[in-house]
Amino acid sequence: MIKFSKFKFIPEYGDSNKPDVRSKYGYLEAAVSIIGNVILFFIKISLGFFINSIALIADGIHSLSDVSTSGIVIFGFRIAKKDPDKEHPFGHGRAEYIATLIIAILLIIVGLGFIQQSIGRIISLEQITHQEYLITIGIVVLISAVFKELMAKYSFAISKKINSDVLKADAWHHRSDALSSIGVAIGIIAARFGFPILDPVFAILVSIIIIYVGIDLMKKSSNFLMGTKIDNDMICQIEEIVKSIEHAKGLHDIFLHDYGTNKVLTLHVEIDSNLSIEKAHKIADILEKEIQARTNFSTVIHLEPINNKLNNKEEIEFIKKILESQKEVVSFHKIQIINTSDNDLIKMHLVVNHSMPVEKTHKLCNIIEKILLNKYGPCKVDIHFDPCYKNCKICNISCKNFNKYNNIK
Repeated sequence: MIKFSKFKFIPEYGDSNKPDVRSKYGYLEAAVSIIGNVILFFIKISLGFFINSIALIADGIHSLSDVSTSGIVIFGFRIAKKDPDKEHPFGHGRAEYIATLIIAILLIIVGLGFIQQSIGRIISLEQITHQEYLITIGIVVLISAVFKELMAKYSFAISKKINSDVLKADAWHHRSDALSSIGVAIGIIAARFGFPILDPVFAILVSIIIIYVGIDLMKKSSNFLMGTKIDNDMICQIEEIVKSIEHAKGLHDIFLHDYGTNKVLTLHVEIDSNLSIEKAHKIADILEKEIQARTNFSTVIHLEPINNKLNNKEEIEFIKKILESQKEVVSFHKIQIINTSDNDLIKMHLVVNHSMPVEKTHKLCNIIEKILLNKYGPCKVDIHFDPCYKNCKICNISCKNFNKYNNIK
């Protein structure tokens, strides 16, 4: 079996991610398609009129219609390679998907047309003339189907080389023509032996395949135009890149914005909160270069500082024990340890008796601050007091400790 991806007829133009290079491959596929389809049109239409075969004439018209499809391919790639402008800051790469959608719709229309034509031929079978030439002409049509399948394989090879759905759609258009030609050839040969009905029956089966392919391509191109989620393999690859960078702790909210040749990746990267702005900026630059090198995606990174100590259970438990040891503290909540570039900030909410004097709350603050300074060294302590009236039904404070209510009068 010939591997067309390595066939000499497909030249090397360079990096297929570049719009100019992609357009060269698109023009090559379209040129081959146009030349091949024009030749097939003249052969089929001439033989069709010679033996009075409506099926063969229709097959010739189908080949000619493929020329218009190739025109859509050229138009799509010509628009896609245009540079970004004010109205289209991310380029025109999605023009390929629009071209794919158009070709997919044409495939569905062609399939439905063949079904309608085939049903008509079942109802009223056409008489084919020049019976003595039918086997020879049938073989010629079969050869044309092989030629058309070779064109399809060539288009598939180029579509795979540059990862293009529009060329894949055009390849399926070629294959639909090859399948319909096989049906026509069978019908012509069968007519010679008195079974003309096989032509329209086989054509209906082929038409169903054509319609199925058209619907599948239409779904894929529509999904690209509307936007799809990034696949799991790519997410794993991005995670590996992030984890390999020092001070990068994790990531979330990954989105891929696909504009054809221009793909923009947006993500949130978690970093140490005590890093300087300069260092954080360097981390973002490193990540952008790494992701660009390995995925060819442009990247927009939102750096999100995380608190190293915030989830440290030992530190939080130590502070809780301090607070539980103070008989004036009824309950506590919202304990946070926030890293800053200078000293750590420790925040907490304390629930105390609503009648506690301000002087006593001030002394309680000093006691807690002294203990924390001895434990952590220089740090800032922010204490917010919430009054407790022992009326839980109307209180919206999130208390976790009720064992000191007996001290409230």
